[in-house]
Amino acid sequence: MFRRPLRTAALALLPGLAGPALAHSYVFTLGEAAGATHYFGVICSTDGGYETDHLYLQIDVQTPGAPAVSAQVIKSNLATNTTDPTGGDAVPSSASRTRGGNGLYQVLINKAGPGVVTFTATAHCLDATGTQHTGTDGLVYQYQDR
Repeated sequence: MFRRPLRTAALALLPGLAGPALAHSYVFTLGEAAGATHYFGVICSTDGGYETDHLYLQIDVQTPGAPAVSAQVIKSNLATNTTDPTGGDAVPSSASRTRGGNGLYQVLINKAGPGVVTFTATAHCLDATGTQHTGTDGLVYQYQDR
């Protein structure tokens, strides 16, 4: 297990973002074992000048033929889930919107079976309109790639 800021695990921002990079996109790899997981937190705050309404999260699996990858987002007594069922198709999961306001959101990433999987997790802390980014920061609690 490794403990390090989520930003240091980022390999690249998604191409095609116009203007300043407001999304927080991180590329990870889950190892061969069926039980490999990632567990991290996203901290939403008013640092962007707006109150946070929700955490927006999507998963995009880049590995063709990989098992489905899911993300569960938990904040207080709220929980949401999103799954990218098809790896390598350039179509991300549907968006998960967890309406928990400012604070720490827990994110668990897992996969449906064995096989190495590379995926991008994209997170936005957003206001109630869904158009204004609020402060977004993250930390990796568990980075299990085996």
